[in-house]
Amino acid sequence: MKILNLYCSMTGNTGKIAATIEASARQQGHDVHTLQVVAKTDPGQINMLNYDFLFIGSGVYSWLPPEAMRKFIEDQHKIYAEQGLIKAASPRLPGKSAVAYATYGGPHTGTNEGCIVPKYLGQLPDHLGFEVVMEWLFPGEFNLPKYTVHSVGGRLGDIRGRPDEHDLKQVEQLVSGVLRFRQ
Repeated sequence: MKILNLYCSMTGNTGKIAATIEASARQQGHDVHTLQVVAKTDPGQINMLNYDFLFIGSGVYSWLPPEAMRKFIEDQHKIYAEQGLIKAASPRLPGKSAVAYATYGGPHTGTNEGCIVPKYLGQLPDHLGFEVVMEWLFPGEFNLPKYTVHSVGGRLGDIRGRPDEHDLKQVEQLVSGVLRFRQ
């Protein structure tokens, strides 16, 4: 399959997940294009419809993806809408699937702080006709110095060093399973 691995990583946590997704998909023999979304990423440089499978992920910042990812998605949506590719009832396109995921710290309400981001990220592919087959959440430590206290005192307990080796092994297994299932 031809796979787009699209992500936004502000602290490196989501980048670890994206790198593991890429390596696992390549190991299975898939053609993978990885793109990290940053503030100046041109939304016109990528056409999601050229891919069979899409992984789309980001960190969670105040219950949403970071601004760079939100802007990228909004700009992409506008491009596809102008081309007439966003249709009423969002008909499914055969052979198009996606996984949306997020890394999150959840210092206050735990998993509840992260669960909305995969839903948000999955909306553009869903509007384009991709079937969003899974939504994943992975704990990620707070890497910004003034927030490191949140890596030990939240509902998730001690998340220092996460995503860790165990989390990345889980990513490998999830990628392997979802890609085998969708072939």
